[in-house]
Amino acid sequence: MTDFNNRWQTLSQNARQAPLDPAADLPHGFATRVLALARQPSHEAWEEVLTVLGLRAVLATGGLFLLSASLTFSDWFDTRLEPPALELTFLSDLTWP
Repeated sequence: MTDFNNRWQTLSQNARQAPLDPAADLPHGFATRVLALARQPSHEAWEEVLTVLGLRAVLATGGLFLLSASLTFSDWFDTRLEPPALELTFLSDLTWP
């Protein structure tokens, strides 16, 4: 840890003693170009967002489909031991000779 502190102090002291460079002048129209690029809509970003959200929507729809199909098929195969209600009423009304 002390090795780091020594190196840090040496580097910070060297940075304080370094001569300051005058700021370089920006080329004519640089700020205008930067602002124009910043305000320009990025179509690639929207396409990426729609692709990711579209994939999530397809996966969510598939999951809901599988859930609803499993619930439907669970009711399709009736595992009750008693006969259906229609047979009970029809057979109870018949008189046997």
